[in-house]
Amino acid sequence: MERSLQTLKRHISSFVLALCALLGTFSIRADAQEPSQKDRIRIQIWSELDPFPGKFDGSDSETRTAAAPTITEDGRDITIYRFAIDRAKEIAPFLIGGMLDGWTFDYVPYDKTRRVDEYFEFGEIRPFDSSVNTIAYREPQPVDDRLLCWVECDRTPAQELSYERWASITHPKVRGHGSAPVENGFEAIQEACSEALKNAVREYWRTQTKNKPKEILGRVLLIQNPRIYISEGRYIVDLDFFLETDKIVTYRYY
Repeated sequence: MERSLQTLKRHISSFVLALCALLGTFSIRADAQEPSQKDRIRIQIWSELDPFPGKFDGSDSETRTAAAPTITEDGRDITIYRFAIDRAKEIAPFLIGGMLDGWTFDYVPYDKTRRVDEYFEFGEIRPFDSSVNTIAYREPQPVDDRLLCWVECDRTPAQELSYERWASITHPKVRGHGSAPVENGFEAIQEACSEALKNAVREYWRTQTKNKPKEILGRVLLIQNPRIYISEGRYIVDLDFFLETDKIVTYRYY
């Protein structure tokens, strides 16, 4: 019994290390203490094992076949995690960038009376730079039809000071909810985050001004652990931000 347990532990360790090799990190946290978001970002992300609706094109198949390592010592083929790993490497820099430097936004509220359509656009304050901030993928774990892992990234001293500025009482905390069709892949996650940000800005300013503004421009810093899940064929995201409003353009006549 004891020998069987040791064999099982060895096989699990081999499998996890093989996943770590594909993710590009070999370290596993031994401590349970949560780091402060001020100096180190630590969030959990997940990605599907297969793209929706579960088909690979030729190039994907070739990539998966050529991937290495492919077999753990207990005989399990880990190329099935190639898509999930590649997707995780798209999701992580996108979210970490929003937590390190933040996102800008430009919001034009819908106005039926003036026949103004709603418009919203968001973007990175600066692109994520892996030469400045290294992302570590830790404790990968396959669960059902997805791959879970913890993502860690240390802030630079300048980024720590920036976070302290964001966390001051002058920046309100806002929360938004968004969704997008799963079949659009990573772009759907970006789209859902955009909608969550738009809703966060809209709901906050609804409580702050009586008259609907013409345009709101500003920036946000993504905080806490982003919540992403699937419901009824759509990615659902719940995000928290610090909000900084740079400019409010009002209508000259009401």
